[in-house]
Amino acid sequence: MENIRKQGRTREAVLTGAAAVLAVVCAGRIFLLLRGAGSVYTMGIFPMALLFGLYCLWKGALFLEEVLFSAAVRGILAAGFAGLQVLGLFYSHPGICSVPEAVLWVIGFTPLTFAGQNMLFFLAGQANRDGMEKKTAGGTRAVGKGSFFGAFALIFGGFCIPFATYYPAIMAYDVIPQLDQIRVSGLTTHHPLIHTLMLKGCLRVGELLAFLPNADRAGLALYSVLQMAVVAACFACVYCFLCRRGVSRWLGYAFVLCAAVFPTHGMLAVSITKDTIYAALTMVFTAFAWELAVTEESPEKGWFVRYGILTVLLLLFRNNSVYAWILYVLVASFFTLRRKVFFRKACAFHGAAFLLYLALNTLMVQAVSATSDTYAREMLSVPAQQIARVVQYHEEELTQEDLDALAAVWGENLPEYVPAIADRSKKDIAGDGETLRIFAGEWVSLGLRYPGEYLRAFLLKNKGMWDLTDLTYLNDVYSYAKGYLQITYPSDQQPYMEALAPGYVRHQKLQPLQSLYRYFAAGDELWRYCPPAALVMQPAFTCYLLLFYCLCCIGLKKRTLLLPAVYLLALAGTLLLGPCVLTRYMYPLMLSVTVLALLLFGRGTEN
Repeated sequence: MENIRKQGRTREAVLTGAAAVLAVVCAGRIFLLLRGAGSVYTMGIFPMALLFGLYCLWKGALFLEEVLFSAAVRGILAAGFAGLQVLGLFYSHPGICSVPEAVLWVIGFTPLTFAGQNMLFFLAGQANRDGMEKKTAGGTRAVGKGSFFGAFALIFGGFCIPFATYYPAIMAYDVIPQLDQIRVSGLTTHHPLIHTLMLKGCLRVGELLAFLPNADRAGLALYSVLQMAVVAACFACVYCFLCRRGVSRWLGYAFVLCAAVFPTHGMLAVSITKDTIYAALTMVFTAFAWELAVTEESPEKGWFVRYGILTVLLLLFRNNSVYAWILYVLVASFFTLRRKVFFRKACAFHGAAFLLYLALNTLMVQAVSATSDTYAREMLSVPAQQIARVVQYHEEELTQEDLDALAAVWGENLPEYVPAIADRSKKDIAGDGETLRIFAGEWVSLGLRYPGEYLRAFLLKNKGMWDLTDLTYLNDVYSYAKGYLQITYPSDQQPYMEALAPGYVRHQKLQPLQSLYRYFAAGDELWRYCPPAALVMQPAFTCYLLLFYCLCCIGLKKRTLLLPAVYLLALAGTLLLGPCVLTRYMYPLMLSVTVLALLLFGRGTEN
């Protein structure tokens, strides 16, 4: 028997050593190729992942048995993840290696990925067991309420630093068409109408403050303060929820401190963009959805009213969020079906919230005579990219019928293809029925002939959501808006900006702070080489964390906790079909997935 155990340990040691050597050889080859190509960006995240995998191999994680899924399932997950990262490297550096060598890299990294994945699943299971043992032994941590006003004051105070730095506001490029709607062309629903009206109202109030030297700066500053207050209140609300759910006190403090001082939160809090408030509302909605999932009895009086109001605001602040919300409601109805009284009340409030949203949205549109003729084109991001890619790489193979169809949709010019963004490929598409019919026919026709190009167009457009070392969301979206947060607008539009907001000039009194924030937000700065910072800033990391959360809920047999992830998964689906991957588009997922991770792995209680 002892000999059998020794042979088993020897076999494990040999396999572990072979997996480590294979991964190191593949990594060394990649490092040399990247160095030769003049690219060192992946030197941040890639070595960190490699070291973590080697550590897991050293700890024997390759042969862990007490994990959440069978070895076959874990093997498929590991191979899939390794394959996507190698594919991302292959796409980022065309010609860096042959296809057979890329396949060998996938094979070489799969055991390392398997060990790292095993370790993460094991730690998740261990955290769950520790929480259950404390609960069974009656040793559950005392649940506190948390100080809403204390958290709000700290977070709002932290936001005041970027506010003072960028006073009166960060004018992202999306604000230009919104100001054009307010001052020149008339309101549309291309951007959420409630957000445009909010900006218009603040500008109007600024005009009424006659004692101030510049009305536009006053109005923009008022908007910034209002948005800062809304976002800080959302963070404080979620902090109190985490405290009530038994999340570690220190994790709660870290959550508040990060909200107050982490540059992303502060800069987006003073950036005039529709995504910031929506992201904060999504984070609070996730907390409500968690409560809906774990509460066995009907919630306290007034809970559904708050939940309904939040739902209406959530739908109003993102045009396409209604699709994700409908899917969430269907799943929520299934989860609450076993609680009959609760089920009826939940269905009633979901229906009431949806009707109220429709009523308010219709009322706003009619009250300001807003137009909505941009929706058809906005839903064509993926097919437009796919057609544009085929046209760029196979133009000489197109038939006369293809060219006629393309001319009917795009006019004289063929669609322009930029892999990371669909705005340029769809910008000239008209939204009338006949054009859309021709477009659909040509899309099907080309797809049957070039399915591989269609798949590549989809993957490249969404590369930021699956490649941990992706750079497209930093550099290839708009030439004038490079950087992590895209906080600039074209220099040639400066005169137009001044015409829309006369007298607006960002003050230059805090140059050191502006330099610090630019250092953080720019796309080519040193933070990218700091592995922890680079990792959490990558949109793909958020997507993988959401997937890990869902897998843990399934493996731990806590399927009810999947409910708050349903809306986020559906939201991620709308982003996959959207025009591009940007940090501010991913911001709602970044906030909400962090909350879910704290609730599941922060040693929280179930009720």
